[in-house]
Amino acid sequence: MQKLIASLLLTACCASAAASEAVVVHLIVNGVTQGDVEAIYDQDGYWLAEQTLINSGINTPKGVQQTLAGTNYYRADQLSDIVSKIDAAELTVYLDAPASTFGEKNIALKQQHSERFPAPAPLSAYLSYRLSALHSNQDGGLEYQISPTLNVNAQNFNFRSEHDYNTQQDQWRRLNTTLDYDRPDLMLRATLGDLSPRQAALGFNQAMAGIGISRVFSMQPDFDSAPSFQTQAAITQPSTAEVYLNGQRVNTIQLQPGMYQLSDLQYFSGLQNVELIIKDQYGGISHYTIPYYFDDSLLKAGLHEFNYNLGVQRNNGSFNDYAGLAYSAFHRVGLTDWWTLGAQASGNPTDRSYGLISNFKLGQYGVLGSVLSWSAHDTQERGHAQQVQYRYSNEQWSVYANAQRQSPSYWPAQNTLLSTEHIDWTANLGANWGHRDLGNIGLEYGRQKSPSPAQDFHRYTLNYSISPWKNAAFNAQIRRLNGPETKKWSGFVNLTLNFGPGQSLYGGVQYRNQQALHSATFSQSAPSGEGWGYSLSAQEQETGHDYTAWLERNLRHGQFNASLLQSQDGSRNINNWRATWQGALAYSHGQWAATRYIYDSFGLVETGLAEVGVTQNGALIGKTNEDGWLMLPDVSSFNYQQIGLVQNDIPIEYSVDRLQRDLLSGNRDGRRLAFKLKKIRAISGQILDHAGQPLANLLFSTEHDGERVLLSTSMDGHFYTEQLGSGEYVLEGNNCKALLSITPSDEPISELAAVRCTTATEQ
Repeated sequence: MQKLIASLLLTACCASAAASEAVVVHLIVNGVTQGDVEAIYDQDGYWLAEQTLINSGINTPKGVQQTLAGTNYYRADQLSDIVSKIDAAELTVYLDAPASTFGEKNIALKQQHSERFPAPAPLSAYLSYRLSALHSNQDGGLEYQISPTLNVNAQNFNFRSEHDYNTQQDQWRRLNTTLDYDRPDLMLRATLGDLSPRQAALGFNQAMAGIGISRVFSMQPDFDSAPSFQTQAAITQPSTAEVYLNGQRVNTIQLQPGMYQLSDLQYFSGLQNVELIIKDQYGGISHYTIPYYFDDSLLKAGLHEFNYNLGVQRNNGSFNDYAGLAYSAFHRVGLTDWWTLGAQASGNPTDRSYGLISNFKLGQYGVLGSVLSWSAHDTQERGHAQQVQYRYSNEQWSVYANAQRQSPSYWPAQNTLLSTEHIDWTANLGANWGHRDLGNIGLEYGRQKSPSPAQDFHRYTLNYSISPWKNAAFNAQIRRLNGPETKKWSGFVNLTLNFGPGQSLYGGVQYRNQQALHSATFSQSAPSGEGWGYSLSAQEQETGHDYTAWLERNLRHGQFNASLLQSQDGSRNINNWRATWQGALAYSHGQWAATRYIYDSFGLVETGLAEVGVTQNGALIGKTNEDGWLMLPDVSSFNYQQIGLVQNDIPIEYSVDRLQRDLLSGNRDGRRLAFKLKKIRAISGQILDHAGQPLANLLFSTEHDGERVLLSTSMDGHFYTEQLGSGEYVLEGNNCKALLSITPSDEPISELAAVRCTTATEQ
């Protein structure tokens, strides 16, 4: 009957098309019912409106078409690439379309947070400090050390200055001072001040003071710079797709018909098996196994990574001594997902280097990396150096190889970080195999070639490790060194037992210089929040023994630790001790607090209630103070932290919107995370009409704190709500209004007198 009425109405609308008849048909696309839709019938057959086809998922319909009354229609049995079947008796049109007809859709296999990068933060600051007293019976007397760090953050700017002073050298040293400006949306950072630019292998370390600009991928924690697994799937029926990585399900997705690009599946490294299982609504199953080699040394195609710096050279070992122009440049680009190419250069008044960097994926057979570099010096000859690396890994085993060669004049002669003996080349070749029950075994061969016999050797190493039961770990190594002047064995055997959270016992034997040296340590690491940590250890040396004790106490406003070292070396006894108090003064969102030492970012958690436990990534950090807030001193920049409340600490008369929330901080800033705790006050009452009869099963609305509140009445006109506080409220509904007056009360439930709802005419 409904189809007949609809058809009559459509016929009236399409009267201008004398040869056409408006009808209503039932449309089914790829087995999915689309419901009753409008159509046109003429001597050629049935015609479906273009918008009807688009609404069914067919994004770009093609075929025989006509226009009636300004609307495009397609002939149902003449749609391109679509198989149609028409049941005229039932007025039903069946369309069977390929996946490509529904268009392409992208699905990210990695979970994405709603907040891609941190928004600019208001002013925050902290002064972290470390105060130490040191004593040694060798030097005599008492020494003191103070190490303050000032950090100020506002919007996208961050100023940081690190200092140190000790009485032994009687010198106040400025370690580093920087001013950063971040653009997390572009993953860019500009830095003014002391710089330690990034260099790849064979690059010269170039400390300077100046200005630098760099790409920082970590500003967007969900962003993956390395190529990720991606594949296509053609879906013709509503289906469920399950994605497995090495047999572990990592994602389940509901899919409608279409062409899908599944992407952004990441793993650490190595050849991994990715499985895609697609189950359609009729029970059909398609199973795909796709090996893929992951590697984080590569960049996605078209992605750039760079670091450019210009300034004046900071002389080695100095803190305020600068001389001469210095520069540093590093740039890599993902030419494809399997080839990343880059270059680097650095220079100062006397030494310069430049080179090429390449990382190349060999399909499913690993990654080859290489660095070619050249150098020029004012006080020595030019030099050159090369490095090549290869690595391959899968679920159970891996192989690696690397080699480096440098000419005698490649490194600066005054570089104090390198051995004075020249090394012609070094090479290493190794393999590892692991099994969950049998442990892990590794073999390595190393070769170093040098003009000096003391630095020329072959090295053979065997490693083994296993966890025989849940709380135990065993590892051992044996090494043989063969050279013209050196032939010796060395190795170790270690066993670690874990008894509880942070508590462990370690015992080991180290063999060197034809001696077996024993050591043991019992330790309890300090918790993330308040609590104790300690360690006791004894270690046998070649000519004596070392005994060490360490104690640490985390408090709300700081941290105390003390250490004692006693060395017995023949007839000499050396006793050293050190005591340190460290903490921070922090400011954020109008709140000042003394807290534990802040290394990076920090957080301010507000609840409005005292003595509520706060957790960070599952670990208890502390409890809110009498004003209802707590500082979190250990927050990582540009990283999601899961902050939660201990539910048992919240009084039963309070409700909370959420027990867990994510905190995403910026560059060394302080952010507030507010939990909405609200004292529950239930209100119960009755709404009557003008004649005094209950208004049953009706919906009334009002406003509280700018939000709309709905009240529903029961059969006897009663309502119940926990969303209203004390005050006057106007309830509107059923074309009438009622005035509700709620007086302040500490009672959890208040029963109000019945109110009458008056109409506009009565008002």
